[in-house]
Amino acid sequence: MIELTIPSSGLNSHYDLTDELTERLREHGAGDGLAGVFAHGSTVGLTIMRYEPGAIADLLRLLERLAPDDGNRYLHELTTEDPNGFSHLKSSLLGTSVLVPFRDGGLGMSPSHRVVLIDFDLKPATRRVLIDPPRAAKEETQ
Repeated sequence: MIELTIPSSGLNSHYDLTDELTERLREHGAGDGLAGVFAHGSTVGLTIMRYEPGAIADLLRLLERLAPDDGNRYLHELTTEDPNGFSHLKSSLLGTSVLVPFRDGGLGMSPSHRVVLIDFDLKPATRRVLIDPPRAAKEETQ
């Protein structure tokens, strides 16, 4: 298991993990196959998308319509006194894991596709991303 740590500024901050993910898989000696990528936490999301300002703004706008941070009290806040119910909903809508193809020492995706972490929580935090690399061919035959 490989672990990335991302110092996040919180509330809708977003991070392109693609290059670091690729480098860490190479360092690990990962073989061809699917790498599982999992964001630890219930107020973050992971996606594969075109990472550019317009696409990020569009995604955040869509999620805001579905789970607005407009001062309304979510039942989560009423039961936990934590005012980030919208963060948990956005995380659930986007999801916290993706599978990425790894082949010939690189990600088998279009160059415009990027693995992106979005932090929906209200406060800064160090975020953890866990990666389950595909086994190298020599490990598979043992």
